[in-house]
Amino acid sequence: MSNNLSGLINLKKYNISAIGSEPYEALISLCHKQIDTNGLCLLPDFVTSGFFDGVISEVKDNEEKGFYNESWRSPFGIKSRKAQENSIQTRASMKTFAYDLLAPNSKLRLLYESDIFTEFLKKILRVDNFFKCADPLVSCLVASQKGGDELGWHYDPNDGVVTLLLQKPDNGGEFEFVPNSKESINEVSEKELSILDNQDEDIISLAQNPGTLAIFNGSNSLHRVAPVAHNSERIVAILSYSEVPDFTFSSEIRKNFLGRSS
Repeated sequence: MSNNLSGLINLKKYNISAIGSEPYEALISLCHKQIDTNGLCLLPDFVTSGFFDGVISEVKDNEEKGFYNESWRSPFGIKSRKAQENSIQTRASMKTFAYDLLAPNSKLRLLYESDIFTEFLKKILRVDNFFKCADPLVSCLVASQKGGDELGWHYDPNDGVVTLLLQKPDNGGEFEFVPNSKESINEVSEKELSILDNQDEDIISLAQNPGTLAIFNGSNSLHRVAPVAHNSERIVAILSYSEVPDFTFSSEIRKNFLGRSS
């Protein structure tokens, strides 16, 4: 795949093509420090302004092809013992745009398919096996949340979630999390209940700017996207990776996210 990152990434600030250079290794070390501190690495102004302007235009052009879904789910994961023994649920609502809606020359598609970018993420996450997915629909999604939409408190099933903020809402839509909030895999703690009630003193709230790349280890840290204010919209790209090459998602996952399996 094309590895020409010109016009995609802010190379003056993040020259990820200079693999092995002193600035490159310093950047990787900075990312490691962030991950080790609270599980979240944020890289502001990672892409050019023309990048997210172009992707937002693609989303608007395909507005009627997005799939809106609202659901309630356990914040602890549907298969967890906590979920089976506790009825607490949180709300998730968004409109999602499939990967196949992105044009071949879409800046987001070109970024996702870049081997150099994939290698950069692999080094940040310090994993041996890290591959782009081969799913024609779910590999790289764009999610839109408008007035009242949210992504309620939850744990991720795996670490290494990669997102790129494309549009910041005027109000609301902050990314909030509590590092290392999972004290037990079997019992719901007072700490978790406090977080779910939005009362915990350790909640970190971040209002990111468009163009920010985020790499997050959320399997042990409750997190959410706060409700987006009315007459506002939050747009984010969600980039998926796998431990095995050529991974594709199940028909069930495709339908849940996109309302279709092909």
